[in-house]
Amino acid sequence: MRRSEAVLLARTTADELKRALRTLGRGKRPRAYYLSHLIRDDAVWRIRAKFGALAIDTQDRRREAFADVRVGSYRYDQVQEGGLADNSKEDESYDYVSLPFDSAGDGFRHGLWRLTDARYREAIDALLRRKSHELTYLNDNAPVPAFEPRRPIVDVAWRRLPEVDADYWRRYVARASDVPRRFPLIKDTHVEFQAHNCVRVFVSNEGSRIVQCFTYWSLECYLWLLSKRGDGVPWTFTHFVTDPRELPSPAELAREIRTTVAKMEMVAAAPPLNAFAGPVLLEPVPAGLLIHEALGHRLEGCRLLSSGEGRTFGGARGAQVLPPFLTLRDDPTIDRFEGRSLVGHYLYDDEGVPAENATLIEGGKLCDFLTSRACLGARHASNGHARAHYHQRPTSRMAVTILDAKAGLGDRAMKRALLEEMKRQNAPFGIRIIEAHGGETTTESYNFQAFLGEINFATRVHPDGREEVIRGVDFVGTPLHAVREIIAAGKRMVVDNSFCGAESGFIPVTTISPSLLLSHLEFQSKAETPYTQYVYPLPWERGAGRRPARRERRENGALFASKPSRRYPRRRGGMTRAPAPE
Repeated sequence: MRRSEAVLLARTTADELKRALRTLGRGKRPRAYYLSHLIRDDAVWRIRAKFGALAIDTQDRRREAFADVRVGSYRYDQVQEGGLADNSKEDESYDYVSLPFDSAGDGFRHGLWRLTDARYREAIDALLRRKSHELTYLNDNAPVPAFEPRRPIVDVAWRRLPEVDADYWRRYVARASDVPRRFPLIKDTHVEFQAHNCVRVFVSNEGSRIVQCFTYWSLECYLWLLSKRGDGVPWTFTHFVTDPRELPSPAELAREIRTTVAKMEMVAAAPPLNAFAGPVLLEPVPAGLLIHEALGHRLEGCRLLSSGEGRTFGGARGAQVLPPFLTLRDDPTIDRFEGRSLVGHYLYDDEGVPAENATLIEGGKLCDFLTSRACLGARHASNGHARAHYHQRPTSRMAVTILDAKAGLGDRAMKRALLEEMKRQNAPFGIRIIEAHGGETTTESYNFQAFLGEINFATRVHPDGREEVIRGVDFVGTPLHAVREIIAAGKRMVVDNSFCGAESGFIPVTTISPSLLLSHLEFQSKAETPYTQYVYPLPWERGAGRRPARRERRENGALFASKPSRRYPRRRGGMTRAPAPE
């Protein structure tokens, strides 16, 4: 999409919005006091290869819209529970989210009309259901306004999005996916490239017209190892960036694959650890995962408006929730950190509010929440953290979450601190978590308040400093207990770009964290079942009875010998994992 088309798209949407407002609410129907459209126009490339052969090769363009139709008034409307439940796929409007590509024609206008009309009728139904519900049940949020009015913003923040050389990436993933064939214990693998060029157009009846452009690039490598004793070891690592120059070269990715396989073989040969509770050192990425799951989701302000949420930190402003040497903030306005691009960056959120640096915990004391335009109090002001993925209502979400440590320690000093804590507790060993892949947490009031982090690579640290690899466990805990066990933090900050899934969908997020030392953290066994060996060998294994033809070898050689494109000059700096949803 070009800038002129984006401007035309915003103008057409604004015209249709005005027409809708003149009509919606005539007669005896409730009036639509607020209407906005967020249109997402995305070009998506997805290329996957397995053992040197392309398996997926698609290029797709899609245009989707979220229509926010509110009936009633800024004081009282149909939205309840902070909007967390407004994501049903059973609603009629779910079928109308996709829109045609013409930006001024009747086809596009028809799509907007059908979506908006359905959303309006659903809003009336929700308002009536809310009033009926409040005949029996008390509304705790009654004194709080429903929605924050904002001054209009007009900003076409246009930038040219990079081109995608699909031929280069086909050769790239084919060559990279062939590397694991040299390791007989690797039974399955794929290397996948994805690129997303995204244009966001936001228009509201308050007068806002905002255009933003985003680009996301990812390389994912999945490996599955089957040990001789039947242990299956899965491993996924991902490079997730907004600048293609930061992606590794084919040679660099090949080295990373070989290094990862060596780690997997160490894990497969390691002794299992069924359970543990004691001192733990988390390297920066696992530490950021802990903060994200234990604290981050519980600081999303919309959860304070939901009766179904545990509201862990409700009414806790000013309370000491972290050690005094830690400060937690979320700043979507920064796009790079120490040379690395941040996928959680944006200028305006999905409600048309400018992004702000929100200081959540300062000196260990809770001072604020991530907020949207859903009001938390009479003097509420959104700090621009409302986001969503597809049809869901935007709710307050993390973006670029940064944990700052005052007087952080170096890596060697952190390990010494772990050994000292082990000695203080008279513990036979401690645990060092080096790599973690993902996690989850429960925040609902009807469920237990807990979190889990999936460990890829960890070691048992003995009192003499010696380390041995362990396997078979994940770290778990309850949020308040876990964060209060933090006794030291490192000074080396690491960027972790990833996707986060919650009620408003999967969105890109960044966590920047140092390492953390906890005096106590609990581990539980992974759910693992040993496998039997395959009945006959892989096609390329010795004794498989297959001899590749010379012509096939020549074709493969020509494919892998192709020179890399110069379209993506290298930028120095490494990346972190990030599984991207399809």
